[in-house]
Amino acid sequence: MFAMLAMSASLHAMPVRFLAWDDGIAARKIGFQDGTDVIELQDLHPNKRTAPVKAAGSEGPLQLVALDRKDPEGKSVAVTVKFPAGIKSPLVLILPDPKHPAGLRGFIIEDDSSNFAWGTIRVINATGKALAIRHEKSVRTLPESWTPTDIDPGGESRNMGVQVAARDDLKTILYSAVWEHDPNLRKLVFILPGSDVRTGAVEFKTIPEDRRAIAPSAEPETVNP
Repeated sequence: MFAMLAMSASLHAMPVRFLAWDDGIAARKIGFQDGTDVIELQDLHPNKRTAPVKAAGSEGPLQLVALDRKDPEGKSVAVTVKFPAGIKSPLVLILPDPKHPAGLRGFIIEDDSSNFAWGTIRVINATGKALAIRHEKSVRTLPESWTPTDIDPGGESRNMGVQVAARDDLKTILYSAVWEHDPNLRKLVFILPGSDVRTGAVEFKTIPEDRRAIAPSAEPETVNP
């Protein structure tokens, strides 16, 4: 029991960053709630993580709060964010969800550099179809779910060839390009269904982060009691 309490306290005291899925989410007024305490998220952007926010450790669920939507009682609508056990540095991807009254939901990604190292490409397949990705001479399969797959090219900065195909039809290339590898960069890459037949069967949403551009560690903003 004491171990469970310690794990809960550690989770609630953990710095959390947020990433808006698109401009529509970034434009909304969204808060982060720890128990009864809420802080409005600042500088939400679809291509950049927010500054870290640290919950105060209050009892109760961690929630995303739609400050721009009210329930029949006049309270802001919220959706619970469930963090996986053992996560060290959560990145909450805020996605649109038209089926929920809040109009949003959270998807949690481990963002700690010990798990998501510099120089790594973390690929999430959001097409709903099983894919395979080739980078240089290596081939990795990508599950239909949003389970992250890490590609670690290693070595010095260079350009590398990348191709994507359906897992059941490796001869038909859905995407082919040259990507830059830089050991100082890590990239979060989402593979999406193509929205335009002229641009291909799949599209890519890439969020890079450069460790040289990260400011010295500062005290995270706290959800105040």
